This record gives sequence, C-alpha cells and structure tokens, in this order.
Amino acid sequence: MAFEDNELLFGADKSPRIVAIELGETGTVKVYRREKEGSTAVDVEPFHPFVWTDGDITDLGLENAQKLAGDLRYNWLVTVDSWKELIALRNGLKKAGRSFFAMSDPVQHYLSATGRTLFKQLPFEELKRLQLEVLSPTGESDLADASQNPIASIALSDNSGWEQLIVVDPENTEESEHGALKQLTAIIKERDPDVIEGHDLFRFDLPYLVARSRKAKVKLDWGRSSGFLRSRPSRLQIAEKTIDYPKFQVDGRHFVDTFLLAQFYDVGMRTLSGFERIDVAQHFGFCDAAEVSALTGKALQREYLGKSERFRKRALCAVRETRALADLLSPSYFIQAQIFPYNYQDVIVRGNATRINALFLREYLRQRHSIPEMPMARSFEGGFTAIYFTGVARNIWHCDVASLYPSIMFSLIAFRPPINSRSFGICLPICAVSVSKPKGRCSSLTKKEIARGGITSMLCKTPSRF
Repeated sequence: MAFEDNELLFGADKSPRIVAIELGETGTVKVYRREKEGSTAVDVEPFHPFVWTDGDITDLGLENAQKLAGDLRYNWLVTVDSWKELIALRNGLKKAGRSFFAMSDPVQHYLSATGRTLFKQLPFEELKRLQLEVLSPTGESDLADASQNPIASIALSDNSGWEQLIVVDPENTEESEHGALKQLTAIIKERDPDVIEGHDLFRFDLPYLVARSRKAKVKLDWGRSSGFLRSRPSRLQIAEKTIDYPKFQVDGRHFVDTFLLAQFYDVGMRTLSGFERIDVAQHFGFCDAAEVSALTGKALQREYLGKSERFRKRALCAVRETRALADLLSPSYFIQAQIFPYNYQDVIVRGNATRINALFLREYLRQRHSIPEMPMARSFEGGFTAIYFTGVARNIWHCDVASLYPSIMFSLIAFRPPINSRSFGICLPICAVSVSKPKGRCSSLTKKEIARGGITSMLCKTPSRF
C-alpha cells in the first residue's frame, strides 16, 4: 500500500485538490478546489457539526442522537444542522450539567466528519502563494511607532514570479495611502491566492495594515466570499519561548508567517543568529544584497523621500527573501495538511499532541466508536539519560540517532493492547506507518535539506489519551 493511501493517516475520503474550507450559509460549508488548468472551483456542501456526550443525555430527548460502539465514556454522538445550533446545544448541555466533548473549530468538524483533508494530489508548486511586505517610512519593526505613520510601500509577489510594488506618495500621503490599501485588496481578489505569506506577518504587517486601514476608512475584505480580515489574541509555546501574537484569519485563505517557521526550525538546530528576515535569509544564503536588504531607519527614509530606485529594491528584496524562506520551510507543513484535519495555517501552530489526537478522533468518529474521557494530569520522571563514554569517538561504522520509542513499543508485548481491551487499538498501526520510511543521510545533510524535512517520528513520540 502506498504511504498516501493509508486511511488512518490521510483520511478515508480521497477527494483531491481541496485548497480551503469555509463556513457558508446556515448548514453549509464552501469547499474550494484547484482545477487542473489552475482555476479555483467552489462547491457548497451540507455541514452537520457534532458533539460526543455520555449516556446521561438519553433523558433529554435530543434528535439525531446515535449510540456508539464500545463502552468508553463518551458513547453518544449528537449531530445538528448548523454551527449556530451546535453552539446552542453546547450551551444547553453545560446548563444541564451534562458531560460532553466537542471540537471548537468548524473546519476540523467538517474534515473529521468527511475524512477529507487539504491538498491531496496537489503539488506544492500549484498552491497559489502570495508574499506580502509592508514598509513604514523608516522601516521600523515596532508596531506602536509604525502605526502612527502612513505606509511607505506594499510589496507583493507570488510563486509564479509575478511582483508588484505599491508606493505611497510621500508628498500626498493621505490620498495615496487610501488608494494603496484599496489597490492591495483589489490585487488579492484578482490574484486569488490560497496562502498569504510574510515575515512577522502576524505581529507587524497585518496589524499595521489594519491600523492604517481604519484611519483611511478602507475595508480589508480579503476573503474569497468577501469576508473581512479578523483576529484574536493567541499564544504559542515553542520550546522555552512563549510568543504572544494576534492570530489573523480570513475566509477561504491561509496565512503563513515565516517568522514562526524559522522559530520551529531553530528548535532542533539552534543555529540561527536571529529571527529577523535578513538574519534567516542570510543563514540560508538567500540574501543577495545584504546592504540593501538591511536598509532601515533614517537611511531608508531618505531613499523613500527621494523616490529612489534603491528604496524600490529594498522593498522587493523583502518579498523575494520571504518567498525563498517559505519555499524552503513550509513544504513539510503542506504535507501535514494532507494528513491532519486542520486548516493549513492551523497545522503549523498546533502542538504534536493536539495533531495526533485529531487523527484518533477522526478514526473513532469514522468507526462510530465511543471515545475516552481526558485522563487526570499526573507527573512522571521523564526520560532516562546515561553517558557510557566521553571523548572523541574514532572509526565509527554506524551511528543511529533515530528515536527508541517506536522500537520499544513494537518489541515489548506490554505495550500492545489485549484483545479484550477497552482501547480501540489504532495507536500501533499509526506508529507502524509513520516509521516505515527509508533511512536517510545524517551528517551530510545541508541546512536547506534539514529545513525541508517532512513528517518526523512525532507520531510515535506523542502520548495520547487513546
């Protein structure tokens, strides 16, 4: 069986070339597909969100309640006909003091229920990706300072090689900025990207655009159905770092921030000297003109006020470097979006445990099997560490740095659920598929080859309540 044919990992529905899902009118979703010739088609399909509950709901007389197989805690499934009805159902169950489990993301509901995922049979090169870089007159990265000043330029490019620079006239900033923001929205609708990429997109570019559009009274209706740009506070834990940022969303498209991709890359490598765009671009050899790329402050402002060609080069250099970084760092997440029932931008920021849990929930739902309750949190000692040798090792014939977790799980019968176990027993099959890949080179890998790495053994290293 081909790797991508495994239904436990990729879902049971092989519908190809889905690029986005968004909520439609009441009781529907819009499914956007990339046609072979490059156009984007949309299908409107029924949407039935659901809640898992325990046996206590039998006295509530709920319609569309189905008894599930097995004797785990949540053994009833209640479906409704719209997202609004789901919210009302959850509120009603809370007030009644009933125990239930529900997912909070409508896209995850739809993908889990149908067994579909994004991007199946779609080459990464056919994903429409647009890069965005917004410059203030002095190029500062502090949002509070930048928001007080008009935009200097908006640089755009995409993965076809197209580029465009919108420059705000410094001699007529109010009218010119208003026109630039309207032109940006028009370009996004015309180019119709699946993904909008930028470096520090969430913490600077998008908030800056929102602040200036409010002042200019321009609507940022970037959604495929003319939905507006919206955000909410979010927090991301990456190793020892906690990053607070506004999570932006717009219907029918995805946002990818290469600043976050660089943070994830450096967790394992610890080789980046910094996380500004120029730092990451120089690390990977993408910065052809460091002097131009690093232009900022008063020097940048002089070039801008002088309407120089050097300013234009600085603005376009930024989107070219962002495109190169996204080309390198995002393909592994593109593949993961074909596996996990999430939006593309959510796959990037979800933790390992959350992503793996979504696979279990999808399969239990497909099999109409009850699911367990969340276990009580408990402490554990952690991993075993031992050093048997110090110094320089010579004449090494083989060095295996692969995780020991899968080997232990497969070799010890104690880790296999017994026949009469209350567990559904899909953990080991998922692990078996995830580790049955060819072993590659290790010490000879370049920085770019490591950055392009795909699915790792996280499928076997992450604990799950299942």
